[in-house]
Amino acid sequence: MPDTVEDPVHDAELAVFERKSLALDAAAAGGLPGAFQSFRLGGLRASIATADQYGFLNTVEGLNEHSVEHLPEVLNRFANRHQITIIATSPPQALNDRMFDQGYELAPVRPIAVLRVGAIRPDGTDRNQWEIREVSSAPDAALFADLLDAGYAATDNVRSLIRTEHALPMVRAFIAFRNGEPLAAAAMSVQNAVAVLGGASTLPAARDAGAQSALLGHRIRVARALGCPLAAATAAPRSPSVRNLARLGFTIVERTAWRVKSTTSD
Repeated sequence: MPDTVEDPVHDAELAVFERKSLALDAAAAGGLPGAFQSFRLGGLRASIATADQYGFLNTVEGLNEHSVEHLPEVLNRFANRHQITIIATSPPQALNDRMFDQGYELAPVRPIAVLRVGAIRPDGTDRNQWEIREVSSAPDAALFADLLDAGYAATDNVRSLIRTEHALPMVRAFIAFRNGEPLAAAAMSVQNAVAVLGGASTLPAARDAGAQSALLGHRIRVARALGCPLAAATAAPRSPSVRNLARLGFTIVERTAWRVKSTTSD
């Protein structure tokens, strides 16, 4: 597949949103608490989760000087506006000023990492100590899920959400072994011809030993073999995941985010 991507960040955002939409559908089908929904309107992409424990899923993406006109209609579909994070990529100052005037304040940035797969050739040196195997059986799938649980150390509600997403049939899962011991896991799927990376988790005792770099390199090689022109991932700002992605050649775009201004008083 030729690399004809004209706007890689936009294409990456659309692919990540598609993956998130599938995860929300899976959460709803799996009977997790509350209601889950995603939709698009006027260039905006909204994700809704009504249960308080999943409030972090409530986002509106794609805000710009044109789509902002549709923002009130989109926000009306949310039950709690104080849980919503609104995200824009490189907004002009006029849009920032408009958001401030309407009672919003800046929230932590929402990085998205983008890589033109054909522009980088991982050298494979990370494979010397790590063996990467793709999950292909029920026992492997159970091991992968256990590694995610142990690495994330998440609450029961978030653990259920993670397991539900990574049980989707289009998600390919990988485990990193060192000396025959499973120590890390990571996943990917292909949405709109973009390799969406996610689900990275390493056991505490094995961190900072190159497992996630090995898993990243492996998934990029898989994406190249599949003909994907782009790979994309999201991560917390200034996290080890962001640093790993940057080291491998990903462009890190720190998207601007806003939330309703806090009204708490001293």
